[in-house]
Amino acid sequence: MSSLFDQTDFSVVVKHRAAPPKPWRWEIYRAGRTSPIECSSVRYETVEAANRAGKEALKLLLTEFPKYDYRPTVRDPERGLPFDVG
Repeated sequence: MSSLFDQTDFSVVVKHRAAPPKPWRWEIYRAGRTSPIECSSVRYETVEAANRAGKEALKLLLTEFPKYDYRPTVRDPERGLPFDVG
């Protein structure tokens, strides 16, 4: 496989995006972009839970990378399936 990307170009960021009790969600960013390329469809009670789920999503994303099309998506953590957000 030709490596057109560096896995270190991707990162998980946890953001406070809603009111309690579940205000946290993870977002995956790629270097050079100001908007996330993927984000969680559910909210989490703690930063730690959101970060853990986001790291799992990033790991999955990087294994699927050859098929990845860079459109912003939201991943359903229950089924592991991405869907377009826009």
